[in-house]
Amino acid sequence: KNQVPIPGTKVSGSIPAIVDPGTSLLTAPTKLYNRINKIIGCTETSSWECWMKCSKRIADLTLVIAGKKFVIYGHKMKMKMLRTWFALLAVLEIIFVSGSMLKVPLYVRKKFNGSERFFARNLTKEIETLNLALQTHQNLEYYGTISMGTPRQNFSVIFDTGSSNTWLPSSNCPKSNSACQNHKQYDSSRSSSYIPDGRNFTLRYGSGKVVGYLSKDTLQLAGANLPGIIFGESLFLQHFAFDSVRFDGLVGLGLGVLAWANTTPFLPLLCAKRLVEECIFSVHLRQHSGNFLGGELLFGGFDKSKFEGILHYVPISRSNTWSLEITNTIVGKTQIGGRINAILDTGTSLVLLPQGTYDNLLKALSAKLENGYNVLTCKKESLPDINIAIGGKVFPLTSNEYLIEITFRHKKICVLAIAPIKMSFWVLGDVFLRRYYTVYDATDKRIGLAKAVRSAG
Repeated sequence: KNQVPIPGTKVSGSIPAIVDPGTSLLTAPTKLYNRINKIIGCTETSSWECWMKCSKRIADLTLVIAGKKFVIYGHKMKMKMLRTWFALLAVLEIIFVSGSMLKVPLYVRKKFNGSERFFARNLTKEIETLNLALQTHQNLEYYGTISMGTPRQNFSVIFDTGSSNTWLPSSNCPKSNSACQNHKQYDSSRSSSYIPDGRNFTLRYGSGKVVGYLSKDTLQLAGANLPGIIFGESLFLQHFAFDSVRFDGLVGLGLGVLAWANTTPFLPLLCAKRLVEECIFSVHLRQHSGNFLGGELLFGGFDKSKFEGILHYVPISRSNTWSLEITNTIVGKTQIGGRINAILDTGTSLVLLPQGTYDNLLKALSAKLENGYNVLTCKKESLPDINIAIGGKVFPLTSNEYLIEITFRHKKICVLAIAPIKMSFWVLGDVFLRRYYTVYDATDKRIGLAKAVRSAG
């Protein structure tokens, strides 16, 4: 009578599986795991475990592989836990979806020393506007690898949650354009899967612009093919320090904001082609200099080993953007800002604040203006946290995250990794994203956050 309520229930159709001697448990995708738990009637915990009385009987699990049945007996799917009367069902969700997850390693290197450009997007206009310039050092750029065309042409790209379009330098760009010539270029004449589109595009930036035309081809990512993506072949890359960066182009991970007309952006196309089981992706950034593994981008799931505790989900606050609502921000005992929208943007290095909030922050941190810099003490332990309230939970930024040490006139000084913008929203860039693991759920239009594990590989 303690058997599974409906013996013989089919819980899954055809699905890929990995045989892994390094994994001790039987693992399953989230939806399948939840379905099995519901049938068995066990109690799921916040740490993705499923508990039941040891005396409870569960039915056998039958796997059909190449037409042959392989039976896992019910009593073998339980583990007795010490002296408790509960057992752990060994069908655990192992973070990513077996056979339906795409993992993209992100590499990181220090940007060149000198005048840097950091960008904040104006999402209220019909063009993509990046309009913040400031000077700083020790900033990191994160890039991954994709291929385009048949046979494959490889490129290093920024994966950008703040935009939706994808573009690469074109082999047709003029020889006089050093920004284009110094990077790998897509050559449509070498690709048998190329389909011309021909429409012109312009992406305007506060410090320059990207001009070109649209094309269609097959994009390869983490071993998967994504045919029919419309992307930009850039002919003219004007300024904004593009000569010196490592990446060649950009892949927009946005929900469609400011996407080119009559195109399906990368993320919606990836999900429509069912290359991943769930239309979500997650971002883990690490802080290193040099050409090191700087984290990973995971499509189709998230990696629980990369964060502490459980994910804190909040709904997106603005349609078709990866944005959330900050309810208030407190530094020490001082509230520096109230309710406001914030964009999570992997394409922005710093945290960007409206001018009024930024001025309040400088005052709360007792910053002093020296030689054009807002200088803070380099004694990090004496500086308070910046406590950002999101969805009823506080996400602190410590001085280890928001302080940058630079050399000015042979003297070391400390400045903020936070800057002002003439906008009415925040931009939570890499400074925030290095501290917090983030999950972007395109189906349920929500964002998950948890403290990142710094030592995670």
